[in-house]
Amino acid sequence: MNKSNTVRRLVDVCMTVLLLCLMAYQVTGETLHEWIGIGMTALLILHHILNIRWYSALSKGRYTVYRTIMTAVNMLLLAAIALTALCGMAISGHAVPFLYGMLPVSFARQFHLAMSYWSFILMGVHLGLHVPTMAAGFRWSGTVKTALAVCAAAVAGVGFFLFAKSGISDYIFFRSPFAFLDYDKSAIIVFAENAAMLVAFAFLGGACASLLRGRRKVLPVILTVMAASICAGLLFLTTEKPESDAWAEPAGQEESSEPVQNEPEPKAQASTFDHLDDGFILLEGGTFLMGSPETENWRIDDEAQREVTLSPFYIDPYETTQKDYERLMGESPGSFTGEDLPVESISWLDAVRYANARSADAGLTPAYAVEGDDVTWNRSADGYRLPTEAEWEYACRAGTITPFNTEKSLDAEEANFYGHYPYEIEENYFNSSVLEARPGQYRQTTVPVGSFYESRWGLYDMHGNVNEWCWDWYGAYDPNDVTDPVGAEEGTRHVYRGGGWNDFAKNMRSAYRAAGQPDLKSANLGVRLVRSASPLDQTVTALGLTRRETNGGKTLIAFFSWGGNTRGVAREIRKQTGADLFEITLKEPYSSDYNTVLMQAQEDQHRQSRPGINNLPESLDEYDVILLGYPNWWASIPMPIASFLEHYDLSGKTIVPFCSHGGGRFGQSLTAIAKLEPDAVIGEGLSVHYSGGSALPDNIAAWLERNSITKQ
Repeated sequence: MNKSNTVRRLVDVCMTVLLLCLMAYQVTGETLHEWIGIGMTALLILHHILNIRWYSALSKGRYTVYRTIMTAVNMLLLAAIALTALCGMAISGHAVPFLYGMLPVSFARQFHLAMSYWSFILMGVHLGLHVPTMAAGFRWSGTVKTALAVCAAAVAGVGFFLFAKSGISDYIFFRSPFAFLDYDKSAIIVFAENAAMLVAFAFLGGACASLLRGRRKVLPVILTVMAASICAGLLFLTTEKPESDAWAEPAGQEESSEPVQNEPEPKAQASTFDHLDDGFILLEGGTFLMGSPETENWRIDDEAQREVTLSPFYIDPYETTQKDYERLMGESPGSFTGEDLPVESISWLDAVRYANARSADAGLTPAYAVEGDDVTWNRSADGYRLPTEAEWEYACRAGTITPFNTEKSLDAEEANFYGHYPYEIEENYFNSSVLEARPGQYRQTTVPVGSFYESRWGLYDMHGNVNEWCWDWYGAYDPNDVTDPVGAEEGTRHVYRGGGWNDFAKNMRSAYRAAGQPDLKSANLGVRLVRSASPLDQTVTALGLTRRETNGGKTLIAFFSWGGNTRGVAREIRKQTGADLFEITLKEPYSSDYNTVLMQAQEDQHRQSRPGINNLPESLDEYDVILLGYPNWWASIPMPIASFLEHYDLSGKTIVPFCSHGGGRFGQSLTAIAKLEPDAVIGEGLSVHYSGGSALPDNIAAWLERNSITKQ
């Protein structure tokens, strides 16, 4: 072997070793991963310099099937590794941080993940296609070669099994923007599993090469069947079997093993009010446990359990559609367009007015008297109305006492939500195999109503698609108000329930309570109407939110930033407004490692921690408006924002949020702010995808104008 061939082989070996190290991210960590990637890129360049003759020979000679496949694999491998490197540099925080953001970060992160696994697969096939050529240099007996081939087939079977079980198909087909890795595995196991998967694809390439170039055709086929059989056998042995037998009822139809509450059978009529042919379902009412038990994961303190009794009421099995809303209101606001999509971006007052319009259209007595922003509910009216919070939860639960009415964790095939983040993913982010529902599709839009399963009471989309406005003011539950409760007597925020298309599963639980002021409009917030089945002798009034006029006070930009995106947005806002700027920094900063900070952030949210902040201003009295910035972390505010808000009384002031996000927009961060500062006015927020790109200045200017914020 001449010296140039030796160098080429050495480079190839080094690239293979580095590839295995790159795929062991949970072992190397973020910083070393980036530097190994730089080394891999350098070796790739050297590899192609050393093999430059291959390119000059591309236009020469005859292309057999083998040569065609070899050429295609080589070109695809080159493209995959180059794209992996390019996208990796665009999200680099350590090796080449000056290149961060040269591509849209969300695109770069997902493309880097997909291309890295395609590089891994193609590298294995590439190595395998060269096996016959490399093996020809060894003077082994036929028995030894056969034994080695059988061993390779056995390892390949295990490798294909590991590939199938690891969820890599979600990455290579762009179904997931993040890799879900097991950080509890030892380094030896991680490298061994990755090596087995690499051998699997090398075996595939070698079998292909043997069939196309070798004289013995039977052995490769036998060995391929052997590898496939080992993979299938392992999959069969490790697949959880249902406890019931094969003759059980289909999923969702069987008798539940969970205890359930009073479960009325939905009826078509039998009410003291006239039945209408409007498709609404009658729930007979009854007594149920409202709220969540203290043992429910991601429970919030405002979900205190109590026993509530409800009168019968009718409920729409579907969320109100854009078609129905536009027919009566003359327009269909929102971010998405489609007759069968749920109407969204409507305020609580819009929902009230729509309910009245539908009552008038049906010849019913409107439930609400609206004077300006003040609304009085006549509970003896037979017209359409918003559900009370208790009615909504009763309908959603459909007799269950579990976090979701499916009695198990929801997955993305059962509801429209941010499917990458099923229930309890936060604390199991790097080992999603332990979850009841695995990460799935994130559609990033609403879907037609009724697209998913029907609850046992005949209702659709109680979890996900859009949140749904309720009548009640947000406040602590009154333990004495347990018969047809209507919520707090006064307040500044109304409740909405159910979670939306961009929510994490934890915020779609039956007991989860979101809240917003009456004029809040959001792309994930709509309505589902109900009707009373019998009159109740009571009227309830919801007074409009009183806004304090600003008196020429100053504006403060207060923000928390970890990766720099929110800081960049804040600086552009300051450039356009001249407002004072305060960056929220921590006495004990979060880790600079991305994966570590993911865990720190969720732990802080889980514990509702209040991290200490450096150099807080003594007072914010001189400011009328607080422009509050933060990254969307785990679908809510980072806990330093909670520390900041709780340090001051911002009653009467205006808080205008802005956040950077990776696809979830505001998540439930607006609710978190509204709950922490119940007497502040919340302005229209601005959500920025990562750093905002070239459109950021114009988007900020329009946002400032909508909120009547002028240059200081």
